Amino acid sequence: MADDTEMTSTKLTGQDARDLIESQLDQHASGIRNALAPFGPLAAVGAWLETLRAIEELINLPGELDDSVLELALFGLSLRDGTIAPRQLKFILHHLGYLYGSAFAQRQARLLVQLSAMQFSFTMHGLPAAAIGLSTVGHAVGYLQSRRRHLVSLLYLLPVACRGTILMTNVNALTWMLPQAEVSGTTLTGLLQQRAVSELHDDFALFLDPRGFTASHSYATLDDMFLEAERVPIIEVAADARPIGLEPLRPDRVFSAAELRNGVALTEAAFAEFKLDKTAFAGPATLVRELSYRAEDDFWVTLSPAELSALADSHGVSTAHRQALVASSKTFVEPLNSYPAFVTVGGELRGTVTLLSRFLYNFKNVCLYRSRRFQIRSGFIFEQRVKDELARQGFAVQPVKRIDRKEFDVIATRGGVIFNVQCKNNLVDPSWIDLNPARFVRTNQTLERYYQRRSPRSAGERSSSGTILAWTGWSRS
Repeated sequence: MADDTEMTSTKLTGQDARDLIESQLDQHASGIRNALAPFGPLAAVGAWLETLRAIEELINLPGELDDSVLELALFGLSLRDGTIAPRQLKFILHHLGYLYGSAFAQRQARLLVQLSAMQFSFTMHGLPAAAIGLSTVGHAVGYLQSRRRHLVSLLYLLPVACRGTILMTNVNALTWMLPQAEVSGTTLTGLLQQRAVSELHDDFALFLDPRGFTASHSYATLDDMFLEAERVPIIEVAADARPIGLEPLRPDRVFSAAELRNGVALTEAAFAEFKLDKTAFAGPATLVRELSYRAEDDFWVTLSPAELSALADSHGVSTAHRQALVASSKTFVEPLNSYPAFVTVGGELRGTVTLLSRFLYNFKNVCLYRSRRFQIRSGFIFEQRVKDELARQGFAVQPVKRIDRKEFDVIATRGGVIFNVQCKNNLVDPSWIDLNPARFVRTNQTLERYYQRRSPRSAGERSSSGTILAWTGWSRS
């Protein structure tokens, strides 16, 4: 007799697999809209912005605290079973209040209580990965960082999706919003990747069982720590940057308007060799600087559409670029691939210093990717990344570039074998996966055919002389 608990798997391929993916995409997209519809937009945006502020602060605390006792108490605090040790929590909040003020401590208190409630809820609803991710505050920092892109995308959707009268508050915002990011948001991201991958692999298959389904192929990424996809991160070029006029930062602030202005100065200095100041970046940069001086509580930036339009005019910001400053998304997928600084609600534009920082940092990529000089330089930077990775894996990187009259980007040895590495730093915009999958598939197939023709064997395989081919991948948090 068969065991009743034994689970059988069904295999779907071809159009059947793609049809299932499309139906799941529709189901989860509708689920988010339906979940948000009963709430009033004004209260929802306000409560969620306040909650996002607390989340951002918690994520950045590991790099801010200089007290080993407080760090151990905070990041070791258990969030399991919907309860928090009261004496330990009181100790933590007392010291956080001393360092960053009572309002900061109150935000973290609300956030920790809601995180604990969500840990219990995820456990009860059979979501073990999410439950483990919220088992302690230390775990929660990594979990929230991995979900940050989805949580911010929900903010951009709120003014359109919320059509009711239920008041969302600071006390319960996370318990309403986090399930949307966890259950539907991350699933949508995975499904969109599977949809693209299904077109790239002839043997792509989905395997269904009572727990859900898994795919035969996945979308692999190179970047760590849930970073946004970039051709060259600022950390690759900022070591020798000498920004002018950096402002001192208040020790009782995790984020501040001064930090935003310093970030703009650092970006300008780090990418000065590519003449970033001569591109369209210059106008939004001066606009963001001016807006930073309007920040309330060193964080909130609120103004009317007419005021933003007038400021954009004065700083020479084009119509297209000023439109990119304000969220206008009608679906959850669109804001996953955009970086607006403001949402429109109640006739006002509401933003924060962190949203302004993200907008401008991403905008510099938009400007730089059109620069031939930057494209060439990014290739050399990528070669160095490959060398560093090979060295980390035990290869001995050689100073030579030529073997048998053939030139290679990197030559390394290990175990008596010579490895000749060709590095290809291709720009494949990860937003195409969501917004233009046909273009993503077409570009990947074109690159694959090109490299297969140029490689002694298929890409990634060793030939008799040990030649391999390396190229960049992309990721999105």
